[in-house]
Amino acid sequence: MAQIHPALGASARMTWKVVSFPLIAGLLLLKPVVDAVCAFVLVFGLVAAVAFELSAVGPRFPFLQIAGMALGFGLFAAVYHLALMVLVRD
Repeated sequence: MAQIHPALGASARMTWKVVSFPLIAGLLLLKPVVDAVCAFVLVFGLVAAVAFELSAVGPRFPFLQIAGMALGFGLFAAVYHLALMVLVRD
């Protein structure tokens, strides 16, 4: 494997830091909002799905779709935290 010139490697690292700083700052600023929204939809979406399924209000309630959507918000929050961990690890 060919060696990269030290100046080119340092330049690439510096460029990455300059580019990633605004991205990381934006993600960190949005973290409380993302956490609150995802937690709210996860908890209350699952509670509403179970309540509507048990109450038998309508002839067909899309329980799996609503529960899946709520769980998807939980999965999105986990991926969001994982992305922050990967970006900030430096």
